[in-house]
Amino acid sequence: MREKETTIHDVAREAGVSIATVSRALSGGPVSVAAREKVEAAIRTVGYTVPGGKGNARTIAVVINSQSNPYYASMCQGVTEEAARAGYLPVFYSYPEGTKCDQAVSDLLAARPAGVLLAGWMVENEELDQTRSCLQRLQQAMPLVAIGPPVDGLECARLTSDPSQCVRKSLAHLAMLGHKRIAFVGGDRTARFSNIRERTYLEEAERLGLTLRPDYVRLTGCTAPAGELGINMLLGGLGRSEYPTAVFCINDLTALGAMRQLHRLGLRVPEDMAVVGCDNTFFAPFLTPSLTTVDLHPRAHGKAAVAELIASIQRGRAISFNDNVEASLVVRESCGAHLGVRDLG
Repeated sequence: MREKETTIHDVAREAGVSIATVSRALSGGPVSVAAREKVEAAIRTVGYTVPGGKGNARTIAVVINSQSNPYYASMCQGVTEEAARAGYLPVFYSYPEGTKCDQAVSDLLAARPAGVLLAGWMVENEELDQTRSCLQRLQQAMPLVAIGPPVDGLECARLTSDPSQCVRKSLAHLAMLGHKRIAFVGGDRTARFSNIRERTYLEEAERLGLTLRPDYVRLTGCTAPAGELGINMLLGGLGRSEYPTAVFCINDLTALGAMRQLHRLGLRVPEDMAVVGCDNTFFAPFLTPSLTTVDLHPRAHGKAAVAELIASIQRGRAISFNDNVEASLVVRESCGAHLGVRDLG
């Protein structure tokens, strides 16, 4: 009888830590020194073979922007849970801003995992011709699954929430509450999801009869400091009567910075200016006021993407399809819904 293969479940059990901790320790992720030592000792005790660069049938590569971003952290949680359930080891790859697609593809081809999950900049950047060429080369070597907008010419399973839904739902909700002057803060033109949201904002603002001004759009980035900068740029050149009464932020991190800066300027949220974010990150309910946001379900995407990737690995071929999950508006205090419908001009 064939001896049972040792897995990361055995390592976690021996070390007395979670599967996620084992995965992070093996992939070079953030763990404490004590936890890393426990994992390494457990590996020696149970005789687990750490996947190397010669290819491994139980390893999947996950390419993301950053595990420190709450959106991707939630996605990684779903990835780790589903991979562990199926007995696979996720190895996370993240790269600094400006990294070329071909470098990441070369790293993946050298590592030879059983399959690759792509998210973030690998499928979001605007250099589509280069991205398409690189990913087609990678697809010839292993199954792929992507979380994000489609890349024409890339045949793989793709899971995402429509990046325009968060804008449409947010603007419709704010307009229903009486807002006519709604600004757009955050994002940049190097990412397709940002471009889609900016374009949707302009289209929806026109459709809803909102006030459209070029200086109501501030593309300052996707971080908390970008939100602070966006508010300064937005309000710096306007008279008080021209201020928007609401701000849609590209994500919750940007909304966090925007709310902080509004507080510094003596403006109350939501009485003076409503704020809506996107991503429904873990801190959104705990802000003061709590943040209205749109849930894109990244944890569910991570689980579903890994399940599809493993299915592709096991059947020996990938099936191409698109699966769009409905985004959900989560109404909390920062939008001012508890204030009722107001005449905001």
